[in-house]
Amino acid sequence: MKSNKPVWREWLESLIVIALLAIVIRSFIVAPFKIPSSSMVPTLEVGDYLFVLRYTYGFRIPFTDIQLLSKQAKRGDVAVFVYPDDKSKDYIKRIVGLPGDHIVYRENRLYVNGKEMPLVQEGERTYFMGDGSADVSGLYEEDLDGVKHAVLRKHFSIKDGEWTVPPNMYFAMGDNRNNSRDSRFWGFVPQSYMVGRAAIIWWSWDSVKGAPRWGRLGHLIE
Repeated sequence: MKSNKPVWREWLESLIVIALLAIVIRSFIVAPFKIPSSSMVPTLEVGDYLFVLRYTYGFRIPFTDIQLLSKQAKRGDVAVFVYPDDKSKDYIKRIVGLPGDHIVYRENRLYVNGKEMPLVQEGERTYFMGDGSADVSGLYEEDLDGVKHAVLRKHFSIKDGEWTVPPNMYFAMGDNRNNSRDSRFWGFVPQSYMVGRAAIIWWSWDSVKGAPRWGRLGHLIE
């Protein structure tokens, strides 16, 4: 049966439906995220573009702190969350402390509930920071209570301390331990601030070389 609607109205209705679907998908299912800093090197490079699974920790109602069907993060997750000191920004770090955990960071070594997280040195790594300048740090594999991942660290610590994670909170740290402003500085991440888990790199641009990092495309984030 032929529609009596004018063509412009059919186009408008189609665009509205597409826009609503995009809003729902971006708000509740998957969203893009760009890495602006070197705080998560070597796991994530400046210029990486990610897909973030928004439903992993529950569903946040847009523009509010209300979270429905909340799910606790796992230790080792690379998570995106609302920055507690500026709610207009999203941060991305690795979850190292769960509710009730006792966290100690001393001389660039991480202890969770009295157990040191083992480090195995794998050499050195030169990387570029957000401003394009280069730095060199030691490259290690850390075993975060069974989750093995790469970290960078130097022979000194930028922030030592001892923390007990409150209920419904998390302790988050960058994998670049000497170049990350994280829970060591500004405290804990509330459950309701959790946005989603970083899942896959869909694009990566090396601004220093002015070229894509083809080898990073499709890389699963662990």
